[in-house]
Amino acid sequence: MEMEDNMQDLIRIGTRKSRLALVQTNIVRQKIEEAFPGIRVEICEMSTKGDELLDRTLTSFGGKGVFTQELEEALLDERIDLAVHSAKDMPMDFPKGLGIGAALKRGPVEDVIVTKDGTKLVDLKPGSVVGTGSLRRELQIRALNPLVVIRPIRGNVQTRLKKLTDGLYDAIVLASAGLERLDMVSGGEFHFEKLSPDQCLPAAGQAILAVETKNGHLTEVIEALNDAEAMAMLSAERAYLKAIDGSCNAPAAALAKVEGTKLSMEVLFAQDAKHVKRASGSIENGIQPEQAEALGQELARKICQGKVWLVGAGPGDERLVTQRCLSCIRSADVLVYDSLATDSLLNEARPDAELIYAGKRSSHHHLKQEETNALLIRLAKEGKNVVRLKGGDPFIFGRGGEEAQELKEAGVDYEIVPGVSSCYGAPAYAGIPVTHRDHASSFHVITGHEGAHKDSTVLDYGTLAKEEGTLVFLMGLKNLPNITKNLIANGKNPKTPAAVVQEGTTARQKVAVGTLETIVEEAKKAGIQTPAITVIGDVVSLRNEIGWYGNQPLSGKRVLVTATEKMTEHLAEVLEEEGAEAIRFSLIHTEALESPELDRLVAHPEAYGWMVFTSSNGVELFFKKLLAAGKDFRSLANLKFAVVGEGTAKALAGKGFLADFVPTKYTSRTLAKEWVPTLQKDERVVLVRAEEASKELDQALDEAGIAYSKVSMYHTAVDLRKAEELRRMISQVDYVTLCSGSAVRAFASMLEEDGVRVDCPAKIICIGPVTEKAAETAGLAVGQSAVEYTAEGIRNVLLADVKAGKKEK
Repeated sequence: MEMEDNMQDLIRIGTRKSRLALVQTNIVRQKIEEAFPGIRVEICEMSTKGDELLDRTLTSFGGKGVFTQELEEALLDERIDLAVHSAKDMPMDFPKGLGIGAALKRGPVEDVIVTKDGTKLVDLKPGSVVGTGSLRRELQIRALNPLVVIRPIRGNVQTRLKKLTDGLYDAIVLASAGLERLDMVSGGEFHFEKLSPDQCLPAAGQAILAVETKNGHLTEVIEALNDAEAMAMLSAERAYLKAIDGSCNAPAAALAKVEGTKLSMEVLFAQDAKHVKRASGSIENGIQPEQAEALGQELARKICQGKVWLVGAGPGDERLVTQRCLSCIRSADVLVYDSLATDSLLNEARPDAELIYAGKRSSHHHLKQEETNALLIRLAKEGKNVVRLKGGDPFIFGRGGEEAQELKEAGVDYEIVPGVSSCYGAPAYAGIPVTHRDHASSFHVITGHEGAHKDSTVLDYGTLAKEEGTLVFLMGLKNLPNITKNLIANGKNPKTPAAVVQEGTTARQKVAVGTLETIVEEAKKAGIQTPAITVIGDVVSLRNEIGWYGNQPLSGKRVLVTATEKMTEHLAEVLEEEGAEAIRFSLIHTEALESPELDRLVAHPEAYGWMVFTSSNGVELFFKKLLAAGKDFRSLANLKFAVVGEGTAKALAGKGFLADFVPTKYTSRTLAKEWVPTLQKDERVVLVRAEEASKELDQALDEAGIAYSKVSMYHTAVDLRKAEELRRMISQVDYVTLCSGSAVRAFASMLEEDGVRVDCPAKIICIGPVTEKAAETAGLAVGQSAVEYTAEGIRNVLLADVKAGKKEK
């Protein structure tokens, strides 16, 4: 390319001093010299703040701009003409008069796991140390292998590789483009594993060299250097990063691709620095920077805005909930639920998720539909992922269609998750098939009540009366007299079998059976209440023949299980085996603790002769910590284990260790009484337990003169989010089970509202005398306590109580 007469014959390029920076600057130099042979290029090496402060993380002293400030000052002072940067290191805003003039053709975009032995990332052992200074990389690496330990690492490529060689890390993460430019992608002492963008989405601008200059300066040189596709990709990625405020510490990633004239891009963002979200989009004719920037801005809007899932929770039995429903609940930021969804599902929500009740029961609405719609839109626009949890199926008289319309109009993304509908689920549990070859070849689902704006006789009873199939009326108990009267008046046989099913699939299920002319009276006699459905048709006559639900010892009993999640799950399963409806409703949860004492124990467990666990929670958390520290169970080979009870012994056995001592009664007091006298004076003991553990073991060991250490593995926190729901549903359960003093205190405090305790008509069952004493201290009326301090012991109490109740009747 010929030089213009007025073009300067010397171009000074500023760069950092690292080997990679110099290699990248020489790429630019060569391109200039190839395009303009008469121009002399001089490279000016400079040191930046980011190069000098290697003992601190980037975010602690200024972020990305620390690699560019000195170069930009030299551009403004005209000490250099161009500055070469890795585009991913450039800040979002430039000093007045400066900007990116050119983007060079993009290199390989992948991040690379570097090891000395070739171990793949997913195969790294628990506790392996991976070095990266990027939270973006850290979160994505943890998703691929959650058992590795992430530690910060700073320095240029050679410095980081030396740290790997010296054994300070088991693996480090580098950019493939930099390694390729340094000719280090194969051979030598290191092994390289490229992570695909699906595994680890790269930083915005990664693998692109950007040339910064004064606006309007050296325009021909800039044009010769610029690659249009790379500039389009960089424009889109930087526009995205700027729109989400990429100067913050939250991790973000973006990767644009050009296919012909189409520009597509995938982006990532963890706004709370914990939960990663992805989004993607494309635009035709996106090569021009303006269109590319528009794509970036649109994806920023999309990823910063949340999404709403309209989810069906089924008819009531938690075991009928779909896997997709559970997946949505477990990942949601906010759960907006109604009273027709089982309360057990609240236990599936993240500990930090917000729980909002927006339910209804017959005519008692907590939030108006318009308010619910507005709430969903507001939460999504705040960037939250929202699950709208509805009983049954959201599109079967669940107003899901209305909510979807509102979300669509507001520009909020949404997804529909169908659920098992009560229109066939409740009849099935009542032993009524809605279709049968000999009785009905179709079934028809009709709303039993309609909005006030509608004519009360809008239903075409003439047509409904002539249908040979089963008629299923939802939400129509109050309107049942009108329904039966109109069907009979329009020719339906008054002797047609009919049934009303209350709260089908739950412990509160109640069924009234009659005919079209008697069902209203039969429903009154049976005390049927809302929510209920009505089934009309010959299939109802099959109930006596194929009815199946409700024949077990605890059938019809609704039991509130309030323990920690692990205990709740086990106790619920034990109760469900006997036919009870167990509501998993953990009022407390464990939060793992970190401490120097714990670190010392994990590092040197051989320093002790006995390890004592007082709960299964302690077992789970200790062994998880041991694995995370890169230690396997052989480090515990010389230890003996004492546990407080059978449940803890089972948890320990699940890790491959049999307890050496289990007390005859599952309490700390009995353990202290029976175990401590067996110890020798010189034995070393470590107590691994909750922060709130009783002091009975401590006192016994002190009195015996035996040295011991205490390690608090966790503390028990109260889930106050559930207080409102607890007060709302307490009158609907038959039993409340309490398995610890912590659960007792949580239950008692959460029943109080404005200083007044809500009545608890349910019978309270305690797991043992210690819990019973705590309940009595809290002012709770205890029904009974288990003799055997286990889930099975509680089950036995309930079985005996129900049996005794039947005898009294």
